[in-house]
Amino acid sequence: MLPVLYLLPLLPLIGFALLMVFPRLFPGKAGGWLATGMIGAAFVVAVLRYLGQGAVPAQETLWTWLPNMALNANLSVGFYLDQLSALMALIITGIGFLIHLYSISYMSHDAKFTRFFAFLNFFVAMMLILVLADSYPLMFVGWEGVGMASYLLIGFWFSGRGSESSDKDIRAAGEKEGVNNSNAARKAFIMNRIGDLGFMLGMFLLYKLYGTLSIPELATRVEGVSVATAGVELACLFLLVGAIGKSGQLPLTTWLPDAMAGPTPVSALIHAATMVTAGVYLITRSHFLYELAPNASLWVAWVGGLTALYGALAALNQHDIKKILAFSTVSQLGYMFLAVGVGAYSAGVFHLLSHAFFKALLFLAAGAVIHALHDEQDVRRMGGMRKFMPFTHIVSGIGVLAISGIPIWSGFFSKDAILAAAFETQPVLYIIGLIVAVLTAFYMGRWYFLVWRGAYRGFEATGVSHPHEADTITKIPLGILAAGATLIGFLNVPTFLGGGHAFDSYLGRAIPQEAHEIAASTEWLLTVMAILAGVIGLLWAYSQHRAHKLDNGPLGQFSSSALYLDNIYDGLVAAPSRGIAGALDTVDRGTDGLIGSISRNAAAPGGLFTVWQSGFVRAYAVSMLLGTAGIIGYWALKLVGSGG
Repeated sequence: MLPVLYLLPLLPLIGFALLMVFPRLFPGKAGGWLATGMIGAAFVVAVLRYLGQGAVPAQETLWTWLPNMALNANLSVGFYLDQLSALMALIITGIGFLIHLYSISYMSHDAKFTRFFAFLNFFVAMMLILVLADSYPLMFVGWEGVGMASYLLIGFWFSGRGSESSDKDIRAAGEKEGVNNSNAARKAFIMNRIGDLGFMLGMFLLYKLYGTLSIPELATRVEGVSVATAGVELACLFLLVGAIGKSGQLPLTTWLPDAMAGPTPVSALIHAATMVTAGVYLITRSHFLYELAPNASLWVAWVGGLTALYGALAALNQHDIKKILAFSTVSQLGYMFLAVGVGAYSAGVFHLLSHAFFKALLFLAAGAVIHALHDEQDVRRMGGMRKFMPFTHIVSGIGVLAISGIPIWSGFFSKDAILAAAFETQPVLYIIGLIVAVLTAFYMGRWYFLVWRGAYRGFEATGVSHPHEADTITKIPLGILAAGATLIGFLNVPTFLGGGHAFDSYLGRAIPQEAHEIAASTEWLLTVMAILAGVIGLLWAYSQHRAHKLDNGPLGQFSSSALYLDNIYDGLVAAPSRGIAGALDTVDRGTDGLIGSISRNAAAPGGLFTVWQSGFVRAYAVSMLLGTAGIIGYWALKLVGSGG
């Protein structure tokens, strides 16, 4: 018998509960091994369900949620497994397990080691609820859960890593870092609330239109409908707003690069296996709605195309080793949105899969470099690291080749499928995608050359004369991810290259499979163009490296300031909000001062009498004695004055 679906989120939830309630039972690294074991067990469950998954989706209802609602629609807590959710469960638990394992070494010296792993387990559990949910309300529970987990993990170092130091300068720097980390966590949380509002409005409208929020039931009710309605279009646009927020697409993209404030394993988990893929999953899971909403689908494609271009331009001249990868994620997610927007759902999900491997690999490799250089993250203070970290250098090179779309690595197959789909349906978006491919190869080549090649520049900045290679626990995840980034692409070799679109055929049981109607000669041409884009970008980076011009990349300050999008938001939204808040605070303080002055003056006479109301009997006796003496003295003086 196959294991029940609820074990998938339950196992990491148990790990989270144990580590939060009984942290003292897990001293040293025990908490990390427990959390990693829970994710490993969940991965085994996911593999068993994947292997046992038939053509018919599995649906398991646990209990009725909110029964006898006034809306006359019972909501149940249930999980739904088809080829799409099975694949997502494998990605989340598989990549999540490797990141947990890596974190045991990376976070070993952190004072909050056990709490960190509790939060990681919670993150994975919420993401599993999101992808397995059989209804939009339950999906929204997981949706909010990953938002909360990201807040906890992005701001994990809210007090700063050096705030406890006895050195005044280190302590001040740590406190500043803590403020920045807290601000990044709040920014992610607040900007995602905008997207969440869109998700909720989409749910409400769908219920109004169809009377149910069960995903399988909703798919059945729209089956056979071919005429688009304004209501469906609007509902899909609302869901797109939710997806934009969670996946960091334009215009709600600025929180994602700032999420780098969290520990590097958090960056890998957010960008590769959880949170940011939720938006792509939501649209893909709702494919039966978007097929009825061509205008909303076109919005999805254009949001993706423009975001891919934005992320690539912003990455060209970044100097933080992780922020380059963060803007890369923004751009690669744009590719996925472009794919699902033009109806190439399988291509989008395939890129999600390949991206999970090479982006986790790149982030974890960056973490190994940061750890070796005592938390230095500026690529201008690195260089020549291949001599000190040969293994990490090799796997990083594999990650760069994969994301650049160079054969035979995974990004070549998945990105090529997206570009081909765009060429067939939206030629303008194809041109944008091709330009982005050149820019991607350039900024990743720049990342590679600044970190790994040339002369070592880190001694003066970091004081580290001989950086050390990663330990074995760190190398194991890096090696597995490098193998995946190399081999995963062969799951979906196109027909004209001798394959049979195996991945498309598998996923086609759950989502529409795009028709491959492009002539073989055209496919060859598109493939050559895609390869040339990657090669040109890497050669461009190499030429800039040889000319010693990589310290300041293309577009200069325009790129390093992320096209000033944050500045625009600050001027249009944040600064006016702060001004209004400051004015209201001044009025409030003035009002409080005036009212306080009046109340103090009114209370002054009474205050004279309250001194006597001490509650002590001896005080009252003294008062009576003094009063009596005063009266006797008064009458004595009066008698003396009258002469009598």
